[in-house]
Amino acid sequence: MLNRDVCFARVMEMGKILTMPAALLLVASLTLNLGLTLLLPGEMMNIAAAQPSVKEIGAPSPKPNEYYIFTQELNADESKLGVPVAVFTLTNIIVHKGDNVTIHFFNTADEAKDRHTYTMQSPYKMDHDLAGGQNTTFSFVADKVGGFTYYCRYDLPSMIGHLEVLP
Repeated sequence: MLNRDVCFARVMEMGKILTMPAALLLVASLTLNLGLTLLLPGEMMNIAAAQPSVKEIGAPSPKPNEYYIFTQELNADESKLGVPVAVFTLTNIIVHKGDNVTIHFFNTADEAKDRHTYTMQSPYKMDHDLAGGQNTTFSFVADKVGGFTYYCRYDLPSMIGHLEVLP
């Protein structure tokens, strides 16, 4: 019996010279040889529809979709590295379309002149600019599905995060 990696490599090699019907026949033959079940598109649709829905469980929070983001200066020589060494403490936020999202943003810098922003472009256009020691809370409705970057205007490329809005 052939292992999966060898079969895949052979299909990739042979796929370059086989017609589509011959390639499908080869895939079916290898699938059976490996003891797997070959699913045709119609069968895949039925299996997908039969899957139970998955409930997403997030980290505990005082309120759903409420996030705390702090600025953090890393212990590194910024002039030697040639890039800013500040980061957000939370770099991935995942919500669903229609969720009301609340962000508590804290600039933890000791000096007021050390500014940081929570900035996003369209469609969630916002720019919260804080001096060191300041904080703000803001909310928005996640009404557009997709991936969106939030960042600090003063500390690119290191101070970035990602908002993912699922359907």
